[in-house]
Amino acid sequence: MLRSAVLVIALGYQLWPVLAMAQQTLSDSPRYIADIELETSSELVDLLQRANQLLVDGVAAQDGSASVTFVLHGPVIKDLLRQNYAANRQLVDLAASLSALRVVKIEVCRTWMGVNDVSETDLQPFVEPVDLASSEVRRLRERQNYLDF
Repeated sequence: MLRSAVLVIALGYQLWPVLAMAQQTLSDSPRYIADIELETSSELVDLLQRANQLLVDGVAAQDGSASVTFVLHGPVIKDLLRQNYAANRQLVDLAASLSALRVVKIEVCRTWMGVNDVSETDLQPFVEPVDLASSEVRRLRERQNYLDF
């Protein structure tokens, strides 16, 4: 029994560098930021389809954090409101599914929301408010090394 335990421990030490390297490779996958002030939902659909192609091509790592973070601060935010779901079903469903698969993360600017009388409770559950879009974009670019999408 002691010999089995020693073998398991020895095997673990041998596999540890391989597991660490595999984890590093996944976490080194590029992450992208999309700083978006769009006027139309069709523009957002185009970007979401571009992100979906990352998944199809195997580029999106799906390792726990999104490959593309969308930071929205413009009229297209209204398309993601709960009360506007029926009119924007295709857009919302695509965004929700890509968010659930951790291909995209959708963030919206609280400052824009305040100016346009949009409440956080109006947002779809997969949409996350951030204080100021420009600060979030800068943080992701400078501190997290995100690339432009």
